[in-house]
Amino acid sequence: MRKLLLLFVLFAFALAKETILVSIAPQSFFVQQIARGAVDVVTLVPPGASPATYSLRPSQLVAIKRAKIYLTIGVPFEKAQMERIKSANPALPIVDSTKYIRKVPMQAHHHHAEHNQEHEDLDPHVWLAPNLAIELARTTLEALITLEPTKAEEFLHNYQNLVAKIAAIDAKIYAMILRSKHKAFLVYHPSFGYFARSYGLVQLAIESEGKEPKMQELARLIQKAKKLDIKTIFIEPQFPKRSAKFLAVKLGAKIEVIDPLAPDWDENILKVARAIAGD
Repeated sequence: MRKLLLLFVLFAFALAKETILVSIAPQSFFVQQIARGAVDVVTLVPPGASPATYSLRPSQLVAIKRAKIYLTIGVPFEKAQMERIKSANPALPIVDSTKYIRKVPMQAHHHHAEHNQEHEDLDPHVWLAPNLAIELARTTLEALITLEPTKAEEFLHNYQNLVAKIAAIDAKIYAMILRSKHKAFLVYHPSFGYFARSYGLVQLAIESEGKEPKMQELARLIQKAKKLDIKTIFIEPQFPKRSAKFLAVKLGAKIEVIDPLAPDWDENILKVARAIAGD
């Protein structure tokens, strides 16, 4: 009986998976595509929550304690909650998944160009540009190989398939944008700056440094949007809609919801591109 119990324990131990932490749902897509079930991935900011305001729940500390690696991406949640995460698991290796990417300040691809950029936070929304998503995939691969070195070849094969998929998506989006007459778009929060840069588009953002715009700023934005003939305003589920509704009336524009935090990255980035291109 003891031998059977011991065998059961050893079998269960062999089947146990290592846990990898990520901040937001799109990151989990890259882990799952490369690991293919070889690890457990835990997303700290749940669906519907904002990475700018979310605070860890006590129940999440259990997953943090058993985690072997934490892949960060630069969202505000990480800075606000890092002390609690480190306290729960002091030995937890923290890997910057954007280490191969040169980030820029939010205002650098924002319509409020007159603002001082010197002390601004860098824009974390790198996953929304397919060319940068490939770099995220590479860092994810490295982290997984560190965690499970015996599965390096398997992970590398999956990574190569993922890169091919991302490249195909990039080509589809480029073709959409090339055909489209829409070369500018209006969005509440400037989440799509890297996306816009990748495809030669202009992003106009409604909010100013995380705040609702003043009437003077809205008036300037209306003028710019009219010149660019913008007829669609994009809003994200995590942000308020009051200013967008006001602008929609003034511009005779429709409002469309796009979610930069959707977990199905491949389907969502194409959905975003179709919405922006009017395809």
